[in-house]
Amino acid sequence: MTHLVTLLSLLQPAASAMGGGGGGGGDGGGGAAGPVGCAGGSSQFGIIAIMFIVMYFLLIRPQQKRQKEHDAMLKALEKGTLVRTNGGIRGEIVDLDEAEVTLKIADKTKINVLRSHIAGPIATAEGDDED
Repeated sequence: MTHLVTLLSLLQPAASAMGGGGGGGGDGGGGAAGPVGCAGGSSQFGIIAIMFIVMYFLLIRPQQKRQKEHDAMLKALEKGTLVRTNGGIRGEIVDLDEAEVTLKIADKTKINVLRSHIAGPIATAEGDDED
């Protein structure tokens, strides 16, 4: 965090070094005010660009990776897999098509769920079979 603050302070032009700030000397300071504004605008653009790059690598890219993994998991679904929905319902896939999955959640109880609402497969423990 301190490195980021140091970097940002280096990108900001110093008011006294650029001739702005005081306005002394009798000429009104009109000649020195122009370069400060121009330099400030370009450094602000640099800061915004750096912040966008940081946000991309911290937020956007990991979310895209999770989305690709979830899409791959949805494509790999097959009959007989135990899954959990986003709503917390657990069941076994008995039928599936492009958009929907039919889950058997109890004896003689089947429900249709959108395929995109499947959160993931459930890992079953050995010896936990009901057959």
